[in-house]
Amino acid sequence: MKYQLVIKNTGEIVTITGFEEFGLDEAKAYYVRMKQLKEKEFDKIYVVEEYKQPPVHREIKWWRDETDYLDIEKS
Repeated sequence: MKYQLVIKNTGEIVTITGFEEFGLDEAKAYYVRMKQLKEKEFDKIYVVEEYKQPPVHREIKWWRDETDYLDIEKS
């Protein structure tokens, strides 16, 4: 399973583990060591949670969706 390091105040994802064999405790220990903070200080700033895949947005292809009207002058 993948885990992500998130800044508590902003919700910004800092990084994502690439090690799928990690558990939550191992991922947190890894991030605490990586940031070189004591665990209490780390917990004030960051949260480690399961990786959440961002939603996939449908790509809009305007040239296909607007076939009736094109923004060009007709001769």
